[in-house]
Parts: sequence; C-alpha cells; structure tokens
Amino acid sequence: MRKNLVFVFLIALFATASAGVRTVYTINDRWKFCPGSPFDAQNIGADDSSWETVNIPHTWNNLDGDDEIPGYYRGPAWYRKSIFVDESRENQSAVIVFEGANQVVELYVNGLYVGKHIGGYTRFNFDISRFLNYGKKNVFAIKVDNGYDPNIPPLSADFTFYGGIYRDVYLMFVDKVHLATNDYASSGVYIRTPEVTEKKAVVEITSLVSNDTDSPVEIILENKICDATGKEVKSLRTNLKIASRTTETGIQKKIIIDNPLLWDIDNPHRYQVYTRVYDKKGDVLYDEVSNPLGLRWFEFDPERGFFLNGKPRKLVGNNRHQDYLAKGNALRDEMHVRDILLMKQMGSNFLRVSHYPQDPVIMEMCDKLGIVTSVEIPVVNAVTDTPEFLENSVNMVKEMIRQDFNRPSVMIWGYMNEILLRRPRTDEDFLKSYYPVVEKTARTLENTIRKEDTSRYTMMAYHNAPDFYERAHLTEIPMIMGWNLYQGWYEPDIDEFQRLLDRAHDKYKGKVLLVTEYGPGVDPRLHSYKPERFDFSQEYGIIYHRHYLREMMARPFIAGFTMWNLNDFYSESRIDAVPHVNNKGVTGLDRERKDTYLFYEASLGNKDVLRIGNREWKNRGGVVNTVENTCVQSVPVFSDYPVVELYVNGKSIGSKKCEENIAFFDVPFVNGENVVEAVARKNGKELRDMIRIDFKLIPDDLKNGDVPFTEMNVMLGSPRYFEDRTAEMIWIPEQPYKPGSWGYIGGEPYRRKTGFGSMLGSDIDIFGTDNNPIFQTQRTGLEAFKADVPDGEYSVYLYWAELDTDKKKESLVYNLGADTENGGYSKRTFGLEINGNPVMDKVDIAEDYGFGCAVIQKFIVNVNDGKGLTVGFKRIEGEPILNAIRIYKNY
Repeated sequence: MRKNLVFVFLIALFATASAGVRTVYTINDRWKFCPGSPFDAQNIGADDSSWETVNIPHTWNNLDGDDEIPGYYRGPAWYRKSIFVDESRENQSAVIVFEGANQVVELYVNGLYVGKHIGGYTRFNFDISRFLNYGKKNVFAIKVDNGYDPNIPPLSADFTFYGGIYRDVYLMFVDKVHLATNDYASSGVYIRTPEVTEKKAVVEITSLVSNDTDSPVEIILENKICDATGKEVKSLRTNLKIASRTTETGIQKKIIIDNPLLWDIDNPHRYQVYTRVYDKKGDVLYDEVSNPLGLRWFEFDPERGFFLNGKPRKLVGNNRHQDYLAKGNALRDEMHVRDILLMKQMGSNFLRVSHYPQDPVIMEMCDKLGIVTSVEIPVVNAVTDTPEFLENSVNMVKEMIRQDFNRPSVMIWGYMNEILLRRPRTDEDFLKSYYPVVEKTARTLENTIRKEDTSRYTMMAYHNAPDFYERAHLTEIPMIMGWNLYQGWYEPDIDEFQRLLDRAHDKYKGKVLLVTEYGPGVDPRLHSYKPERFDFSQEYGIIYHRHYLREMMARPFIAGFTMWNLNDFYSESRIDAVPHVNNKGVTGLDRERKDTYLFYEASLGNKDVLRIGNREWKNRGGVVNTVENTCVQSVPVFSDYPVVELYVNGKSIGSKKCEENIAFFDVPFVNGENVVEAVARKNGKELRDMIRIDFKLIPDDLKNGDVPFTEMNVMLGSPRYFEDRTAEMIWIPEQPYKPGSWGYIGGEPYRRKTGFGSMLGSDIDIFGTDNNPIFQTQRTGLEAFKADVPDGEYSVYLYWAELDTDKKKESLVYNLGADTENGGYSKRTFGLEINGNPVMDKVDIAEDYGFGCAVIQKFIVNVNDGKGLTVGFKRIEGEPILNAIRIYKNY
C-alpha cells in the first residue's frame, strides 16, 4: 500500500511540475470552404452544410495554371470549423498559429472578431483565450482574401498569387506565464553569437517572457545548451520579476563555449538551446521552447568572395518557389523536405528563398543540411507611395527576421527584387518623383534590417538596367548587390553575360556581387540537335548552363550564384512551351530531373555520379541515317569520372572523356527497344547506369527500305523533337522532300520578330491542346507535303493553328524585351488537295476557328499504283500554312 501511495504522489508531483508546458497541435483537417463572400459566414449559426470540405494546406487556385481560362480567382473566401476545447485548458493562454495564408486574414471565433493579419508569406498568430468556450465546441470562421491591394506587396510578380490557408494551422495552449507569443510570431528567444572562433564561442540569449495573469510573478529563466548528442554543454539561470499583463526581457550574456563544434556546409553541427520558465523556487515548469544554435562566422569580400569559418567557399545553388504540379503552393511538409534534399543531392550549398519567406520546414532543412540561405520579403517590381505600403513592408521585414533570427543557415536578408522592372509610368516627370519614393522605401527597409540584426548582410536584386537603379541611388544602399541576368535567353548574345560581370566588378568597387538569377526555359519533352535560345529544348539548356557555370566559377569576385529555378512553377501570365508555367527550373513541376539538374549534380563536387541524360525521353524516333538501318542520335552522359564507356544493346560503342562533366555519344538506335548502359571506372571503383528506350524508326526509303513504314509525325517549321508522353508518340523535325522519301516542298519556317531578333515559333497559348509545341511552329507559303509511302489505306492528320493575330498583344514585362512585335494579321485562305483530288475548296483557319486555336482534321486516303501521298496547297489569298502532319498506315 505504501508503494502505491508513493507512486501516486510522484505522478501528482510530475503533473504539477509539468502542468504549464505548452501543447501545440495542428487543426488542419476537414474545414468547410466557400469562395466569395457568403452572407453571415462569420456567425455561429451560418449554414455551411453545402460548402466544400477541404484539408489544410489548401489553395483555391491549385488547378488554375493547368486550365485554358486566362487569369485566376483573386478575392475573398471563407473557412469554417467547429473545434472542441477541453475544460482543462481554461486556465491557460490559447493561441492560434498560422504558418502562412495569402494574403489578408480576418479571424472570428464564436461569432466575435479576433483580429486581422496582412501579408501572405510569414507566420502570424492570435491570442484567442477570451473568445473560447471551454468544454464546448467553438466555431472558427476565417476570411482569406488574395485580391489585389496597392498597399500590400507584392503588387505584381512572375508567379501566381495563390489564395488560401496554404500552410499548417495550429492551436497552442501555454501557461499564463510563458515565453512570449506576441512578438511577430517569433519563438520569443533570440540567440546572438558576437564572437566565434575555433577555440571559443560567446553566446548571448535574449528571452521575452509574458505574464498574462492579474498579479506580478517572480520566475527563474533558464537557458540550457546541449550538443547534437543531447549532452549538456552550458546552463544558466536568471531571476526575473514580471508585472501583470506585461512582457519582460531577460538577457543572459557571455555564455562561453570552449572549443566549439562549428556549423559548416560539410558538417552542419547544431547545438540546441532549451529555454525554460520556472516558478521562483524552480519547482514548477511554466513553459519551454527550443531553438537551434549554429556556431559559425562568415564574411563576404568584394574581391575574394564568401568565407565561412575562415575558409573560402563558392556559394552555388538555387532559387526556389513553393509550387507543385496540380497542388499550387499548398504542400505537405514532406514535399518541402524533398525539395531541399533534391538541392543537396544536386550539390547546392546555397538557397535564395525567393521571393518571400517560406515554410519553416524549408529553413529547418537548410540548417540540418548545411545550406547557406538568403531570405527576402516580396517587394517586387514596384512600390506604392503610401504610408500603408511602407508600414506593411516594414512589418514583413520584422516578421521575417524575428521568425528566422536563430537560423544558423541564414546569412543574408533581402528586401527588393527587380523593383524598377515595372515602373508605373516611364515619362520623365513621373520618374523624377517616383525614384525618390523607391529610394525612401529601400532605405527604410535597409535601416530596419540593420537595426533588427547587426550580424547578417543585406541584399537587393536588380535586373539588367543599372541606369535605373543608379538614378534611384539603389546601388548604394545594400551590402550585397544581386544581379538577375539572362543573356543568351532574353538577350541574344550569351557572351554579354561575362562582360556584364566584369563591368559590374569594375564599376561598383567595394560591393559584394552575387548572380541571383539566371536560367533558360526547358521543356523536357523538347529536344533539338540545332539548339537555339527560346527553343525550350533540353540541349539548349545544357549549352546555357555550361557557359554560365564556367564564367562564374572563373571569377573569384562573384561570391555566389543561384540558378533560376530549382523547380518549374506556375505563373499565370506566361505562355511559352507550357502555358501558365515558368519552366526555367532544373526540375519540373513534378520534380522530374531535367538534364540541367544532372549536369549540376555531376559538376558541383558530388562523389561518384554517373547519369545518362535525356533519361525520361523514353519514346524516341527518327529517320534511318546509316547503312545498318539505324538512326544515330546524340545522347549525353553526365559524370564526375574522367572517362565513360557506353554500351548499346549489349555492345560497346566506345569510351569518351568527360569535358566539363559531360560526354556526348552518337548512339545507333534500332527499331523497338534499345538498352543503353553507361560504365565509368576510377581507382578500382565502377559505376553503372542504364535506361531503356522505345525507338520508332522511320525508313529513309519509304518503299524499298528494310524497315517497314507504319507512321510518321512531323512538326513543320521546326528543327525539334517533341515527345507526347500521354500518347507515347514522338514528333520529329521537318525535312525537305527528296524522291523516295518524304518532306515539305516550298515555304519558309515561321519565326516571330522580337526586340532582340527573331525566334523560333510563336509564344501564344494554343487553345484546345496540351501539346502546345506541336502547334506553335509552322511552315508558311507551303506548296505541298509529299511522302512516297507504299500502297495502302492511310489516316492523314493535318494540324493547324493561326499564329498571327489582328489584335494587339500586351508585352510581358518578364520577357525583358523578347516579346513578339505586334504585327497585323494578313488574311490567308487556301485550297487543299490530296493526291490531286480537291478535299477542301477554301481553308480559312482564322475565320473558321479563330486565332491560336488547335485544329486537327483527319482524312482517310487510299494510296495505290505506287504514287505515294501528296498533300497539295492551292494559294487563294495570302500564304498557305501547315503546323504539323501525322501519317498513319491503317492497312
């Protein structure tokens, strides 16, 4: 009996000692959701029975980028949920925590207005203690609005402004005496390291403690530092008296750690700081939080670059948007984790968190994996000259800094991106007044950051218009200049890139330089052996990234660079090869690794990398071009080994040196399945990689070749290959007709004129198809398409889209002058014949279907007497066109 009493006493003592420890849990599941402004949505008795049931993370714009409807819903929407709160919580403070909701949130609990938060990308919380009914269900009603507001940044940007509660939501219960929850949703604890060397680290800890009771309290504030194994390194206690209904600051200075384990890129050791609040006797634990502590010192030098713990390190990495295919920005934690693991696997050591603070899990992973980070607020493209805009921007800076203050990975705070890209007006009178407004905003944000955090660097990112930024004095303000450069993509001369770097180095003496954005669009379905800028091919992507990496690595004064982007992301205003998507990522929206990713994986110091490129191009095809009835096509292999040997269908085709971590092999593909295997050997170690490819061989001699003809799919006006992955089809480039074979007769490939020369095909969205590249090129002035196919019955599919328009097209500012010049549509009508038989007297694509619409017409044709197939075009008015042709043998 005595033992039982002792046991009960110990349980009670433990319960008393731990009664105040905070409880935090998500309330993500089964919310009622309704877009718009339903009547009385905030009231307890509102009827939400017909509303949609959703789980958080949630956005109402997740599918908008995949439809053909321009624009997306921006406006209010409501979430409702009933939540039971136990009576035991009545003597605690209750807080609801949002990790992110875009962009204005108004909270109601049990029909009562709680508060409002402005800003879509930082955490925020509300104390709801006095609004709850304990021992009962409580109705939470949340209004979220992502509508345009000139006083809330970002005003515009090259990404979709998703609406919704797109990150986790928590309920938190803490003792009435607790570490502050009212300081910009921070942890209430700030850790500084004013001195760090290999021999000694000095740590200072500031803690904010709140007393929500009606009486003053005396407490003991404890900070315990443990190493990565959990072993205690230092512990310090301070007595503190706190008046009722106030928050006090407790500072513990000069905690010294001898021979510290340093946080580094290769070995990111993290200590953990446990901050605890006890009663004045030290018997009862009121509250506890933990924060990471990374001991490191760093420096940016204008000539020599970046140094971490006294050692030079080139910062190489990515920008990252929080998008995923068909999910928008509403991602589970593990999807964020996966992205940072992808970065680390690729060899990145630097993340520019752009253009807004992201999920806390992202920052946690950067701490864990040794990835240096820059975080910025979303002041993009332009500012508004109002006190409200400036106040909102300053609040975003404070939230960003205080929420991630203790992150060892964070070394840069950013606050403006390409801020003069979308100047509201360009007339001189306006600019004379606008530039000072931008400068005032910049200096206010710069001063706010330096006051909040003296230990880190500040940065602004500019686009390639230095004169604009100099006139506004913006090049003088931040500690680091970031340059977003796209020579060889928007601008034609890729060699202008390195000239710009050298000019910036000479001109802005004493300034640290980073390349904060660079990259070409790449659609992994597109390939070309005549690559050119803006063709979106995998092959041009490699040319571009090889050039940029080579030039940046050769210049020590470039402290680091972040490619644009880790992943493709939705941008509603864009068209390109994939409508509404910016596909400059080295991975796709679904995180498919493009060849550009494989290139960096092999180039950035990773160990034992061997990857066959074009690995997702599993349905290939081409014309016989050897006497052995094979089709030779180039295949890249990426490796950090010096030499690679390639086997095709079990036979070696030789070895090649890897130059800049790539070896190109001419692979002879046969009809059907091809097994391609790469082998690399070094120092007794062997690496292997293998892919399987289904190849559709098209005979060069359609009648007499050893390979029987079954089908061909040809894109006119295009040197590219396109893989239709849904149908497992391959589209091949056009060729001129030659007897016995196939091809076009007459005409010219369509090329659009831009401010920087002509470019392949069109940049308009083609309605009615998911395969835009098939329709975005064409041959104009075509006389005929001829194929000397053997006798039989064929299905002939003709693909059309009118790429010109009679309407003026608004330029997309993000194309930096590479938009199509507005030119008038010239009416075109033509007749169509197949093997001399008129099949359509008058074809007028624009008149019959409109501009930019996919049109496919199928004809059943009998070919006999060895005459082959001829599709003839008879000019009536203007130039005949054809975008693509598919010829399929039925019998």
